[in-house]
Amino acid sequence: MVAAEPVPCAADALVWQHLGQRPCVLTAQELARFFHPGRPQELRSALAERLGMHNERGLQPCLALIERYGPQPELLMALAMTHQPAARDTLFRYLDDLGVDRLALLRALAGWGRQVPLPVIEEALQHPGQAMRLAGVELLQFHARLLTAQQLLKLSEPLLGDVRPPVAMAAVRLLQRRNEPLLAGRLAQLLQADPPQPVWEAALHALGCIATETSITLLLDCWLACRGTPRAMALLHQLGAQFRHQHLLRQRLEGLLQEGRITVAEVRPSWRGWRTPQQTSGPDLPKMLAAEGNAGLLGNHLQRLTGWILLESWSRL
Repeated sequence: MVAAEPVPCAADALVWQHLGQRPCVLTAQELARFFHPGRPQELRSALAERLGMHNERGLQPCLALIERYGPQPELLMALAMTHQPAARDTLFRYLDDLGVDRLALLRALAGWGRQVPLPVIEEALQHPGQAMRLAGVELLQFHARLLTAQQLLKLSEPLLGDVRPPVAMAAVRLLQRRNEPLLAGRLAQLLQADPPQPVWEAALHALGCIATETSITLLLDCWLACRGTPRAMALLHQLGAQFRHQHLLRQRLEGLLQEGRITVAEVRPSWRGWRTPQQTSGPDLPKMLAAEGNAGLLGNHLQRLTGWILLESWSRL
């Protein structure tokens, strides 16, 4: 047994020394004796983490500390780390206690996210704080598959419009897991709304990962809207990555050429200098496009064009 003082005057350096031993020889009871609200926050967190790692053996010491010092944020996390049913029940009882640190409580409940009531999650999503919103998204992941597309989009809207990239990106990744046209359409709207670059890239990746006929049509529409901008090339790369729907992309390109909505002159600069991985010494695509013209692209060379997009995407993986 390691002698420990139950008061904050015990040397913090000595406590750190015991925590740094590998393997750590402190028992759950000893860790509880070292814990005190008067110690530095970093040390309290380290002690609580080690206490939670004792699982079932750490449950009763943790509950005793909460009884003595109240539901400190570090103790709530330690309680969650024990993964015991009694710990879960205690945490859920604190949902009705307005005096408990709400953010720490929601983070502690992440292991039982499916059982957290949806109104509690919605409250977190509407909170103005970034950390609270991210905690709400983490809990919403457990409910996302059980909600309709309309319900999920309604809950995500405040996050998609958040000017802070981490919040908006978390909402984008949540929508990415579903393939309903409504959600794909909202991601496409985000692409055309000129959000911050990290959010735009996350939305582009999400729309590409959905990989449905609706998503590839939306990607093509976004490319048409972004022609002449630096983001057009990224959209073309994402189109080329849609391996399961190359036939649809080819059909859409044919239709756009026939309608006169795109021309070879618009497409040609985007492929300047590109070559196939197998034929690094072969003719480059700009020369092929200049030689063939619109009429040739409507035939076999349109298939070659989409093939080049596909090959370029493979080469960049």
